[in-house]
Amino acid sequence: MRLRSLRIVLLLAVLAVPAAAQEKFTNLKVLPQDIPPQQLHQTMDGFTRALGVRCIHCHVGQEGKPFKHEDFALDDKPAKLKAREMMRMVSDINNKYLANLPDRSSSPVKVECITCHRGVTQPRQLHDVLDATYDGGGIDSTVARYQALRAKYYGRAAYDFGEVPLTLVADHARTAGHAADAERLLAMNVDANPTSDFARRQSRAPRSRARSASRAGTRAPRRCARSATATATRSCPRTCSTTSATSCSAPARSRRRSTSCA
Repeated sequence: MRLRSLRIVLLLAVLAVPAAAQEKFTNLKVLPQDIPPQQLHQTMDGFTRALGVRCIHCHVGQEGKPFKHEDFALDDKPAKLKAREMMRMVSDINNKYLANLPDRSSSPVKVECITCHRGVTQPRQLHDVLDATYDGGGIDSTVARYQALRAKYYGRAAYDFGEVPLTLVADHARTAGHAADAERLLAMNVDANPTSDFARRQSRAPRSRARSASRAGTRAPRRCARSATATATRSCPRTCSTTSATSCSAPARSRRRSTSCA
C-alpha cells in the first residue's frame, strides 16, 4: 500500500512539471530562444495555414509518419531557410516600415504570411499563373489549370475567380496573336460568371471589333499613288474612285479628265 502511494506521488510530480521544462528547442535562428512551447506550436500552425502545406514542407520527415523531435532542428530543406528569410522580411515590414507611418489606426494593420500567400506556397495572382501556363502549354492546358484551381480553391482567399482575371489572360493570348484562344477564354469567363455584365461585354467586344474591321476593309478607298510628275505639279489629296491600275500621275488638269478623283 505504501509503495503504491509512493508511485502515485511520483506520477503526479512528473505531471506537474511545466511543459517548458520538458520540451527543449534548439537551432532557433529567428524566433526567441526562450519562446514558450505553446507559442511556437501556434506559430508553426500559422505557417501551415498560410501556405496550405504540412510540417514536412519545411521539416525533415516522412509523410504520414511521426516526426522525431531531434529532426526539427535540421536545416536540410531549402524551404526552411527561405522561411527564416521571410520571417525577417515580415518583421522588418511591421517594425521598421509600417511602424513609422504617420496617423496609424488604434488597431494597427500588421503583415502576416497569409497576407500575401493566402493559402498557397507561391503568392501569385491567378492571371499570372494562367499566363505562365498558357505560354508553356497552350490553351487546353490553361483551361484545365483554371478548372483545377477553381475546383480546389473556389470560396477561399487563394485566388480571385471573379470576372477580371480571365479577361487579362485573354488579352495576353490576343497580344500573342491567338484571337481564337482569347475568344475561348472570354466565353469561359461568361460561363464562370453568368451574372456578370462585364464578362458578357468583354466576350462580345472581340467579335464587334472583327466585324468593324471587316466592314472597313470592304469599303476602304484606294489612295492615289503619286509620281514624280504629280509631286512636281500638285499632289492629289483626294482618293481615286477608279478601280483601274491608273495612278494619279498626270498634271492636275489632265488628271481630272483621265481619272475620277472623288
